[in-house]
Parts: sequence; structure tokens; C-alpha cells
Amino acid sequence: MKKNNFFLEIYEEFFHCMTWSKWEDLQLTTMIVSFFSIFLSIFLYGVDSIIIFLIKKLFSL
Repeated sequence: MKKNNFFLEIYEEFFHCMTWSKWEDLQLTTMIVSFFSIFLSIFLYGVDSIIIFLIKKLFSL
């Protein structure tokens, strides 16, 4: 297979065969991912704080 043919096939696939999401769909999924990332980070911070508190109480006896 020739190198030029390979790049031509990549170009054809990229610009003529792929379907791209609509701008509104991209905005919605970005908002969902952002919300769950923030929620998960706050949740894990809370769980970590509780575990640290319990470990400190356990070893301070």
C-alpha cells in the first residue's frame, strides 16, 4: 500500500464518512460531564474527610 493512498483514504474517511455531533448536543454533554465531575469531587472529598476523622478517632484512643 502506498503512503499517498493511505493519507488520501484517511482524508476521505475523516471528511466524508464521519458524522459530527451538533453544537447543542456538545454543549449539553459538556454540561453533564462538568456537573458530574464537580459532584464526584465534592462527594469524594466528603468521604475522604469522614475516613480521616474516623482514623484519627480510632488511633487517638
